[in-house]
Amino acid sequence: MIHRQAFSALREHYAAGTLSPVAVAESALAHAHAVDAELNVFALIDADRALSAAAASQARWRAGRPSSPIDGMPMTVKEFAAVAGWPTRRGSLTTSSVAATASTVFVQRLEAAGAVLLGKTRAPEFNWKGVTDSPGFGITRNPWNPALTPGGSSGGCAAAVASGVVRVSIGSDAGGSVRIPAAFCGVLGLKPSFGRIPVAPLPPAFFNLVHSGPIAAGAAELNDVYRVVAGPSTQDWTSIGLDASFAPPAVPSLRIGVLDARRWQDSEAVVQAGLRQTAALLAREGVELCEVDYDIHAASAPADLLYRFGCAAIVDALSENQRASLDPGLPDFAQPAQRASHADLLAALAQRDAAANRLNDLFEHVDLLMLPTLPITAFEAGREVPQAWPGRDWMSWNPYTPAFNGAQVPALSYPVWPPGSALPVGVQFVAPKCREDRLLALAQWLEARLPIRSVLPH
Repeated sequence: MIHRQAFSALREHYAAGTLSPVAVAESALAHAHAVDAELNVFALIDADRALSAAAASQARWRAGRPSSPIDGMPMTVKEFAAVAGWPTRRGSLTTSSVAATASTVFVQRLEAAGAVLLGKTRAPEFNWKGVTDSPGFGITRNPWNPALTPGGSSGGCAAAVASGVVRVSIGSDAGGSVRIPAAFCGVLGLKPSFGRIPVAPLPPAFFNLVHSGPIAAGAAELNDVYRVVAGPSTQDWTSIGLDASFAPPAVPSLRIGVLDARRWQDSEAVVQAGLRQTAALLAREGVELCEVDYDIHAASAPADLLYRFGCAAIVDALSENQRASLDPGLPDFAQPAQRASHADLLAALAQRDAAANRLNDLFEHVDLLMLPTLPITAFEAGREVPQAWPGRDWMSWNPYTPAFNGAQVPALSYPVWPPGSALPVGVQFVAPKCREDRLLALAQWLEARLPIRSVLPH
């Protein structure tokens, strides 16, 4: 499968004329259909659009004028993203099947850079939960084991990357939705600083929790795509620029604070093993590690409630007839926000600010924070909560990611495979706001020492 090569290898082939973007797109499309038949990864596959973009890329490469480092590279985007000519169903039967008339900013940037968009990937209804299934569009499955969930809400993105259809897919993350599926599927997931990747139109009632971010099979590709899609736009007043003055740091010079193990002692043994394995590698290579304390559960709690306010706004905007076709878990999930008072909302905002300030103070002493992405590994597909899990909804098994949506700082999930484990574990690294350079440098450094595994071709 020629499309499964790294972007760097494809660029060499394109420049030498030994492979064409059209041939690579044809290979990726064939693989996409095969994977979709098994795993239900795609909301839409558009061969005509992809092959047209690939032909244009082929002409640029033959003329020696590629548009960017991602020119001719197959990619996908999450179903939430507006793409001109494609519908934006958002995983729901309540939405319109009419095609969008304009693309969101990061899609415009991908296509202007020459990326070959194959289609849209599956997500749960309105991106509401940390697994990927919906009443209207079925269950999306994990490439490592189809009996398991890929996570969510960007589960289709992670499954497309892990199965090798594409090297990068762009998802969204308002409470862990890039990092959760990256951890469950054994790939990289970056939630950048809030505003790094413009979001247009802005989602209502989510209190600036929503970030767009890439899921990738390799650190180099993650960096390539991040550089294309990041940066300010007049369509999103919250968007921010890239600071070119930051040089990639030398990883051994970083000070990494490892979260006090008492804060994640309820994690599965394999998760604890993955974190300790990674910490031991960093220490052996001369990275300065120290134990730090941060009440991650308390920091995630206000972001959890604010996220539910956004979900409640979605439910409230629907008619009674539309609500009848919703995933029944969504109204249930939104109920705490619907019962909350004005004082409860103000308290949650104040708690978020206080938690973010405590994190900011922590970064006075360390360059990165290290902790598990999740306390568990992938579980049975079609369930919101693992069997025998004590919590009532998906946020109960997702205590370590929402805090960083609330604080709006960048966070990366890196996949590791503890000895004897059949499934990947996500190790989460968190940086101060606007210091994605540290995360990107660390991902590249780790990949040279803890290679990211590939699922065998489906």
